[in-house]
Amino acid sequence: MKKLFYILIPFYILLMSCEHDPVYTEVETENPTTPEEGGGNGGGNNGGTDNSCDPNLTYFANDVMPIIASNCTVTGCHGGGSAQDGIELSTYEGVLEIVDVDDPIDSEIIEVITEDDPDDVMPPPPNTQLTEEQVATILAWINQGALNNECTDDNCDLSMVTYSDTVWPIIENNCTGCHSGGNPSAGIGLSNYSDVSEVAASGLLSAVINHENGVEPMPFNTDQLAQCDIDKIDTWIDAGFPND
Repeated sequence: MKKLFYILIPFYILLMSCEHDPVYTEVETENPTTPEEGGGNGGGNNGGTDNSCDPNLTYFANDVMPIIASNCTVTGCHGGGSAQDGIELSTYEGVLEIVDVDDPIDSEIIEVITEDDPDDVMPPPPNTQLTEEQVATILAWINQGALNNECTDDNCDLSMVTYSDTVWPIIENNCTGCHSGGNPSAGIGLSNYSDVSEVAASGLLSAVINHENGVEPMPFNTDQLAQCDIDKIDTWIDAGFPND
């Protein structure tokens, strides 16, 4: 784990850095839903008065839960009616059980997703392991207080949609936990551009994320993608799904 931790640090520093000073302060996060206060899924980042997305913050509903839902909450593991080792991760409260806000790097969730031992690492083989960027996202969220927060992107910019910078991050965080590795769910792999473009060309990708009739809605067993993310993928598909 230590080796991966040292590799992770540059990504974590990059994720937490910005042109401005960090905005996670008492004034700017007035009345947040904190781990101590609890609250249901979808707690606002500042009492509900302004729920727009702040690029300096990592949001549980937008950034963290999609990674966990895709990689951890499948049936037989930590969700979908299963609670392996007594751990159920389909809710904020469940995730908080394996988080230590006082010592983020020693949180149980960070330890298991950065474990070197294949017998202890999560997700377990042959599932694909979380990327360094995904681990850094979860660590950044814990470091910011592990709030039950979410945001809404009211300014959905569709003018610069690309596969590498726009579409792939959405697919990676929401889909590859099930649709990658040697035995992808439903035999559909989404681990690279070739896979994603093939599913896009078939019409299935747009159908499942838009929850059209006659298809299994995706992402599986969790909330529908944010409308802006759906619009970005559909914009890329309409453009001929370029590898850009």
